[in-house]
Amino acid sequence: MSHAGMNATMRPMTLTSARSTKRLMMNVRGGAHARAYAVVRCAQVNGDERGAEAVGRRAAMARLSAAVALASGGAGVARADVGDYLANLLVEKPPPPKREIMLPELIIEPYSREDGCRATSGASKAKAQIEFAQFIAPIIEDNIDLTFGEYFRLALADFGTFSVVGKKNGLNGSVRFELDRPENKGLKKAFASIEKIKKAVDAKTDQPVSYADLIALVPHFAARVQFKKDYIEEVGSDKDYEFLFIGTNPFLGAKVRVGRLDAATADPEGLIPLDGGNAEDFLAWFRRMGLGPNELAALAPYLYEDPQKGIDIVRQDGTCSRLLDVYETQRILGKRAPGPAVTIIKNLKQATDNCITGGALSIAPAVLDPPYVSYAFIRGGGELPRVGAYPAVPGSFETGGSLLAIQLRQAQAEARAAKEAAGEQ
Repeated sequence: MSHAGMNATMRPMTLTSARSTKRLMMNVRGGAHARAYAVVRCAQVNGDERGAEAVGRRAAMARLSAAVALASGGAGVARADVGDYLANLLVEKPPPPKREIMLPELIIEPYSREDGCRATSGASKAKAQIEFAQFIAPIIEDNIDLTFGEYFRLALADFGTFSVVGKKNGLNGSVRFELDRPENKGLKKAFASIEKIKKAVDAKTDQPVSYADLIALVPHFAARVQFKKDYIEEVGSDKDYEFLFIGTNPFLGAKVRVGRLDAATADPEGLIPLDGGNAEDFLAWFRRMGLGPNELAALAPYLYEDPQKGIDIVRQDGTCSRLLDVYETQRILGKRAPGPAVTIIKNLKQATDNCITGGALSIAPAVLDPPYVSYAFIRGGGELPRVGAYPAVPGSFETGGSLLAIQLRQAQAEARAAKEAAGEQ
């Protein structure tokens, strides 16, 4: 082979060896990398100058081994440095000092109802009303002293005057002026209990609750009290009660609504046929209210003080009789089954939400200025400057902001208290 041919044959092997050597040398750290690469580069240059004596693959690998041997001292130092770094990571260090929270003071400027209701959305006002209902719920439960049936008959006497045509009368608290009517006989005890609950609620809120709202809400909570009592008697504990009866929960399942207004006078007489009426009269009565046989059959046991009397009258209608059998089958399942309870709550809620003066759209979020809502412009304290709607309960402005801002203000107050305590010591 000629000198030129030999040179052409050897050159690709030299380049390939150089590339392989470079890749291997990427694992050598610091100065060792530079020294090893210099040795190999010398091999490349020598190969170019010597021509036929170009460095082959074996010669390059031999020189690389020598370079690695020369660099072993530097690699050992690198390994030692890494070991020291890892050991340092395992040393427990004191936590960094906490930064002091520096929030500007929360400034609250109350707004008038006229200005506030126009500056806030219907959704925010409805949310404030639900928070008001959540606030008064435990007060109501603590003061319930009658059965669901007694409270329901009072509610029926109030919403029973409703007419879906014209959306007039209905659940408006006017029953307080109608207790002496024949169809309302025996309701004074239930109304006295409502009066007691109202006083307890009004003592802890910034706005008085309406009779209409209490007459609608109290049966709901009274039913829940009775359902839980029956369930515990049947099962032996309240385990799984909230899960099984979630459909009766006033804030998760059958969500309550508030905002009903009280009437200043009594509703017209002769609109409730409980005194001497029959099944046909009862059906006509419920249809006038926008209800039907389902609601009548479900609520039949609570039309009179004697549950059987209402059932016997309603059973006179064939459709209602079949529905009564269905509901009776539910009751046979036992007190541990939520079916009968959900049926009662569902029909009660439908009547008390719809059979009100002005209809369902007469309460938030459909109205501009609903009750139980206060307004204020807030800024500082981590809050975005805004006009907000808040439940009409003490302290709602301070606790009704964003969750993060409330947590930051609490942490700031705790830090200040700790600092003051340390200063006194």
